[in-house]
Amino acid sequence: MTDKGIKRFDELNIARLSLISVQERIPADYRDWTVELEDGDRRYRVTCQALPEYGVPHGIDTDISAALVNLYIDQGSPPDGVVTCTPYQLLQMAGLDTSGRYYAALDESLKRLTTTTYFIAEGWRDHPRGRWTNVNFRYIDRIEFTSGEADRLDATSILRVTLPQEISRSVRAGYIKSLDLSFMQTLRRPPTRALYRLLDAQRRDPENPDAVAMAYQVGLMEWAEACKIVTDRPSMAQRTLDAAHEELIEKGFLKSVEYVGRGKKKLLHYTFGEAFIPPDPALLQDLADLGVTQTRALQLVREHGEKTVEEAVSRCRAVLSTGFKPRSRPAFFVDVLRHPGKYEPPQEPVAALKAPVKAQQSPPRPLPQPNLFEGPSGASEEEADGEARLRGMPRERQVEEVMRTLTFLLRNDLKLQELDTLRLALDEGLEDPLEIKAWAIRGISSGQKSSVVRDLRARLSLSLARPSDPPR
Repeated sequence: MTDKGIKRFDELNIARLSLISVQERIPADYRDWTVELEDGDRRYRVTCQALPEYGVPHGIDTDISAALVNLYIDQGSPPDGVVTCTPYQLLQMAGLDTSGRYYAALDESLKRLTTTTYFIAEGWRDHPRGRWTNVNFRYIDRIEFTSGEADRLDATSILRVTLPQEISRSVRAGYIKSLDLSFMQTLRRPPTRALYRLLDAQRRDPENPDAVAMAYQVGLMEWAEACKIVTDRPSMAQRTLDAAHEELIEKGFLKSVEYVGRGKKKLLHYTFGEAFIPPDPALLQDLADLGVTQTRALQLVREHGEKTVEEAVSRCRAVLSTGFKPRSRPAFFVDVLRHPGKYEPPQEPVAALKAPVKAQQSPPRPLPQPNLFEGPSGASEEEADGEARLRGMPRERQVEEVMRTLTFLLRNDLKLQELDTLRLALDEGLEDPLEIKAWAIRGISSGQKSSVVRDLRARLSLSLARPSDPPR
């Protein structure tokens, strides 16, 4: 769930190359495009080829593509690039309406992203190796889903989306930037959201993503080409961009937009708002020293704020200085961050007294050692609050939330059809969503995951047999 204020992420190649047109609607014959652009001394070329019935990616495709990357990160960035989710979860992550009208649009968007091929020459950054490469891929390499209707996604479907290795490998390598997805979702129109995503990437040095510029200048017609705006008229390009500029200035992402020059030589000069400055790289390094990955570090800084994270780093180091050795340093840090009252840093050593001390005096009591595996009081309260919140939801929302949890926990253990059967049992009231969630989590947390999977299969088989085969 994209709670207010929580930041998400973007794979930096995708964001900088603007693979998705900023236009909300495209001409009927807009099936391919090729752009050749410059980045300093480097020239690169990007070609897009789409099927005639869908056209090139545009509109809400920018929201869906960003949501897929973030679901992939949320699900642990598995090496196979697979994301398993429901349409509701995907729409919710994208910030789109989940009441029903967007399911057909989601179906079309996924098909467009699956059938469109990109060819990139000297433009894809292999960041770990520090070089530019040539790649070709589809944004979605493979998609499977269950459905009540042939070839059409619906609200009860289960999705299994495989991202191409180029994208998943780059995400796992940490070539990502923070993306304020909650802010992006406040922008009213897809063109504004797409332009925000592109500008937020272009302000970064692709070879040093921590370096963020507060201004960016580009030729208007070159920018129109980068945004995949179909026109050769400067006035039309400017008119297409102006509405998005106004909203981004209104929201504070842009401080100003200036046009300099005339005709096709006109330049665009962007000045960014100071409220959108990224985290301090030194703090991110401190977190890396504690074993926190860059992806997780960015998420924690954006979610809790730099000051709170800095305080947690100091507290964590103070506790570690006592000799305490947690089983997992990253998990220990997160626990310190979320439950600061549970961990008291050691006091300054008291100067030795000159007066003699009795030999039989009891030794000083050692500092209590924190234990990550003792459920802190705060954690149980949070769980209770979460359970109460879930119980207060309508049944349809309960099912979605429970499917989110179980899909994440069992996505590598259950086949797509088995997840669909689970969804059917919950939808039809054959199983209580809260009860089955508690049962599954209890078994998995006690190390009995294989038994949970086996028993769940048997349980669902019995549940679905009850209506047609009542006991005699």
